[in-house]
Amino acid sequence: MTLSRHVLARAGVLAFGALTLAACSDSSTAPLTVTPDQLQSIGESAATEIESAIASITAQDIMNTNGGAPSFSRVPRSTPAMFRGLSLDRYALSRSSTDISQCGVPSQDPAVDTDGDLVPDNFSVTFALPACHFTDATDSYDVTGVLRVSDPQPAAAGMALSFALDNFKLAFAGTNGSGYVSRNGSASVSVTSGGLSQSATWTDNAVLTGVASASDNINWTNTFVAAEGQSITAGRSLPDGAFSPNGSVTIHQGNREASFSVTTIDALQYSASCATGVAEGTSLTPFTAGRIRVAVSNQQNSGYVDVTYSGCSSATVTLVQ
Repeated sequence: MTLSRHVLARAGVLAFGALTLAACSDSSTAPLTVTPDQLQSIGESAATEIESAIASITAQDIMNTNGGAPSFSRVPRSTPAMFRGLSLDRYALSRSSTDISQCGVPSQDPAVDTDGDLVPDNFSVTFALPACHFTDATDSYDVTGVLRVSDPQPAAAGMALSFALDNFKLAFAGTNGSGYVSRNGSASVSVTSGGLSQSATWTDNAVLTGVASASDNINWTNTFVAAEGQSITAGRSLPDGAFSPNGSVTIHQGNREASFSVTTIDALQYSASCATGVAEGTSLTPFTAGRIRVAVSNQQNSGYVDVTYSGCSSATVTLVQ
């Protein structure tokens, strides 16, 4: 089993997006001032985090069966100048020629799964050096930390799960700069009468040479409901359905912070076909429609951004003032 590359690739994206706020390194405790351009960038980062949330709502999405090796190949590759730009896709993640694989050490192989629902009873993958040190033509990458996945009801087949990252850190260095992003926290999924409910609490830190460091706290409460005539079945991929993420994000730089609310305006329409396309590289997102609003909650007269999905394509982020 291995941690999905989509989960790893997206961990800490909001913390990287926070670097665009470029706070002064003074002792002020006043709120960070968020400009319209910066709010647009945070909205783009939030879209990436939303896509990560739906990709970790089932154990099958988090894990696969490649013997305990991480299989992701998307890593940060940036320069300080890029972080002063406005668009997430200009700096947050790019595809490395190195496929970071075969370094995670599983606690069990195969994982113990008493009830056979593909949620392991109590499983972990440890990433450590020197095995998880990688290089390509211009850069090097170090992956460290622990993934944990467990079944809160190991004797009864179901969709409930717990998922955590302990000191997960991706450090990088090379001709384009150096730094790291780290994530700690946990998430859980429970079964409700209408579908699945996901709660997550994450703390990220991002450091890049030449730019003030940043961190964030993310708190999500998300729901997934199957489309009419379809059902959610343990051990199988999600069917078509509606995904509604809601929560808050607080970004810190020094003693200053900015707080954001994340609210579903129109539920995101999840397509099983589009999700397959994401895995195969033919689709950009699993959503065919829907709209999420990201607004600054500790700053007046700042406007908001709407994150809109259409036809399995990447989100469109629109600033509203």
